Amino acid sequence: MGAIVVLPTLALAGPVGATGRIVIPARQFILRRELERGLAGGASLIVTREWKGQFEAGPRGTRVTGEQIASTVAAPDHLEPIAAIERERRDAGPFPALLDSAGRLIGSRTQQAEGKAAAVRTAIAILEQAGKSAKDLRQAKQFLSRLAESAGAFISAVPADLFFPVVGEAHDVRTLELPGGMVGEVSVWLASRSGAGGLLDLFERRITTRIGEDSRLSRETWRLRLA
Repeated sequence: MGAIVVLPTLALAGPVGATGRIVIPARQFILRRELERGLAGGASLIVTREWKGQFEAGPRGTRVTGEQIASTVAAPDHLEPIAAIERERRDAGPFPALLDSAGRLIGSRTQQAEGKAAAVRTAIAILEQAGKSAKDLRQAKQFLSRLAESAGAFISAVPADLFFPVVGEAHDVRTLELPGGMVGEVSVWLASRSGAGGLLDLFERRITTRIGEDSRLSRETWRLRLA
């Protein structure tokens, strides 16, 4: 992927790090995920899903199981055929999963959580790497679409600390030079908070890519409540 670019110190709000010993709830829970993908012309596709799940203690860690119980899709009229298919699609979500003693996903493809600032640095590095081929593209808008696709891929990855998040907030904005002398902008914002026992309350990621008046937002929000 290339070298990771070290960013300036990011503004942080709230503590970043462990929130103390986690407490695994015995009750079932409802996990809700809202995923928004920005489209050309300012339109967006929003997919919301809910899963009902539970935690189960085991010899290798805490097993988390769940199944989808609801799905809604909001999309522009011309995308209704795609939206209809998405509504009917069953999504396994992050299940089944196995958590370690700190509540992190074991075997997750995502990097181990080291705080929101580190996650933002990773996101920016991924997006910058995607933009290295910008000089080979004829249109700046093609570059914007490429960035938006990379942002969507990053947003779609389940965070390793989803169920017991590293609490904090971080953001960064990076300006990118584009073909034809145009200037683009990539903004990454991450935030999470936990409830009793360190359990997920809110986990949100936003990536905005912008060229002139054309901008695309990729946003993901996770929420969890006990059933």
